[in-house]
Amino acid sequence: MLDRNYLLEHAKLVKENIAKRNKPDKVKLVDDFLRADTDWRKIKSQLDQLRHRRNILSQEINTAKKNNKNVVPLVAEAKGLPQKVADLEKNEQELVGKIHDLLMRIPNIMHPSVPVGADESKNPEVKKWGKIKKLDFELVSHAELAERLGFADFEAGRENTGKGFNYLIGELAQLDLALQRYGIDFLLEHGFVVVVPPVMLNRETLSGAVDLSAFEEVIYKIEGEDLYLIGTAEHALVSLMKNKIIPKEKLPFKICAVTPSFRKEIGGHGVDMKGIFRMHQFNKVEQVVYTLPEDSFKLLETIQGITEKFFQSLVIPYRVIEICSGDLGGKFAKQYDIEAWFPRQNAYREVTSAGNCTDYQARRLNITTQTAEGKKHVHILNNTMVATSRAMVAILENFQNKDGTVTIPKVLHKYTGFKKMGVKT
Repeated sequence: MLDRNYLLEHAKLVKENIAKRNKPDKVKLVDDFLRADTDWRKIKSQLDQLRHRRNILSQEINTAKKNNKNVVPLVAEAKGLPQKVADLEKNEQELVGKIHDLLMRIPNIMHPSVPVGADESKNPEVKKWGKIKKLDFELVSHAELAERLGFADFEAGRENTGKGFNYLIGELAQLDLALQRYGIDFLLEHGFVVVVPPVMLNRETLSGAVDLSAFEEVIYKIEGEDLYLIGTAEHALVSLMKNKIIPKEKLPFKICAVTPSFRKEIGGHGVDMKGIFRMHQFNKVEQVVYTLPEDSFKLLETIQGITEKFFQSLVIPYRVIEICSGDLGGKFAKQYDIEAWFPRQNAYREVTSAGNCTDYQARRLNITTQTAEGKKHVHILNNTMVATSRAMVAILENFQNKDGTVTIPKVLHKYTGFKKMGVKT
C-alpha cells in the first residue's frame, strides 16, 4: 500500500498515476480516502476534547465537593461521557478500517520510465534473443504429442479432478522435475537461498502479498478454513519476513522456492491452449528479493537478466517486453515479461514476469530495515524463474523432430538422464 502521509501530500500525483494506468474507476478511491481521513481527524479531535473534558470534570467534581457546591450537573455530565466516547471510538474504528481498505486498493506509484499505454497491445518490445528454426514438417501440438508418446493422461485428470488438471507420466514428468531442479540450481549459483514454504496462507497474510479484491476470483479458498492455496510461491516468499526487521547488512536478501501453484483461470479455448500450457495446477520456480530502496531498480535488471540467461541456456528463442501503464498490475512500479517463441502457435507467449513492487508489499506486511536515517520499509521484487509447464511446451515445440521425438536441451541431460524423449527401445 502507499504511505498514508504521501497520499495526503501528493493526492494529485496519485490520481495522475492512476489515470496513466487507465483505471478511471480507481481515481474515486483517492477522493474517498481524503474524505475518510478528514472525517477521522474530526472524530479524533472530538475524542481528544471529550477525554480532556473527562479529566477536567474529575477535578471540578472534587473541588465542588470540597467547597460544598452542587455537583449534580457535573456528575450528570460525567456519567454521559463514557457513552459519547464509546460511540465516537466505534465510529473512529470504522473509519480506520475504511482508510486501511482504501489504502490497500489504491495502486502503487509507477517508475517514471514505465511506457504509457492503454492496454497490453501497447507493451513495447525491448529485445529479442535466439534464432527461430525453419521447419520442413508440420508440428504436432504438444498435447497430441504427449498423449501419442504416452507421457500424459489428460482424460484421467479431467475425470478424477476436473478440466485443467492432468497426469504427467514417464519422461514428461522427469522433464518437469528436471526443470525444477535446474531452476533452483541456477538460482543457487546466483546467491539465492532456497526455501520450502507453505502452499496455503491465511487471508490476512495473503492480503499483504496481493490485492484480494482483484485476485480472489482466481485463487482457491479452503472451505471452512481461513486458508487459501497460493497462486504462486511469491505469495509465501514475500510473507516470510512479515512483521520483521531485516538487518541492513543482510540486504539484499535473495530467496527462491519451487512449489505447485493453483489458479482457477484457464484462458483460451484453442487446441494449443489445452494440454499443459495453461492449467489450474502447475509447478513454478520463483525468486524474491528484499532490498534497500536505492538498489531496487538496479536489482530488477539483475533478476531479469538471470532469467534471460536461464532461457538462453535452454536455447529457447524469446523476446522481452516492458509492461505499459495500462497493463501493469496494481502492486508493481515496473515490470518486464519474457515471451518464449512457440512455433506451433507461430507466436511469442508469456513465460515469466519480473517486477519491482517497491515498498508496496512491505508496507502491507510490515517488513522494515534499520538505517542511519531510522526504520524504513524495504523494497520487494519478484520474478518467475520458470513455470515448468510452459517451458515444457516450448521444448516440445521448439525441439520436436520429424520422427516424433523431442531433443532435450543439453543443460538438462544430467537431470533427465536422457537426451531425447520418445525414442523407441
